[in-house]
Amino acid sequence: MIEAKHIGLSINGKTLLNDVNLSVQPGTFTAIAGPNGAGKSSLLKILSHELTHYKGEVRINDVVASSYSVAQLSAVRAVLPQHSHVQFPFTVKQIVEMGRQHFKTTSKNNDALLEEVMELTGVVDWANRNYLTLSGGEQQRVQLTRVLAQVWDQKTFPRYVLLDEPTSSLDIAQQQLIFSLVKKACERNIGVLAVVHDLNQAVQFADHLYFMRNGAVVAQGESKTVFTKPIIEETFCCRVNVYHDPCTNCPYIVPERTTLSTLKTASV
Repeated sequence: MIEAKHIGLSINGKTLLNDVNLSVQPGTFTAIAGPNGAGKSSLLKILSHELTHYKGEVRINDVVASSYSVAQLSAVRAVLPQHSHVQFPFTVKQIVEMGRQHFKTTSKNNDALLEEVMELTGVVDWANRNYLTLSGGEQQRVQLTRVLAQVWDQKTFPRYVLLDEPTSSLDIAQQQLIFSLVKKACERNIGVLAVVHDLNQAVQFADHLYFMRNGAVVAQGESKTVFTKPIIEETFCCRVNVYHDPCTNCPYIVPERTTLSTLKTASV
């Protein structure tokens, strides 16, 4: 389990996170939702150990995160940032292979794992293509493949995937595919934590949901339990209606039309 206790973060006198507690269980998909500036990405950077100066404690599989070496950390967690910048004409396979750079295994076993993950994500036919020629959505799938390849080995200990807005700028079909792949990863004793903006997709796929606002957790719990009109309106300062799909009983929201003056007041 990844467990964050009493996390606080201030930069240049501004409080970004205030006494945040969060946990990610192996085999489950946990999502974080909230308005811009809520502290979601900052929290993810702390959990991934990209940010190291903060209050509180982060433990991964009951070990303090700061005690891991870079190689040890790469074996237990993989991170997909909001944007992955590649400036050289690597092939798709070379990009995916970057997720395996800290692992020593036979060439045969490594190639078999890479092919398995690339088949799963549907990029195996692109193996020799120039990554820079792919569309934004295709590049995102390749980057997710790289991340999954990093933690795809069968291990006795849980591993984790941390995703920061993995479906931003993707069309609806690509979004559904990405989240379906994430759920598939959970079947391998992998815990997934994702920062998301689409609430309807969050409740559709995530097992556990955290709502954040102004650097603090507003509510958290089983996704369908906390996906309520009062919690969503408190989190986003926006009036919504919550309905339920008649076939699946999965809740979904439809925002009410909001005037410009109301939006300005809510953003203060």
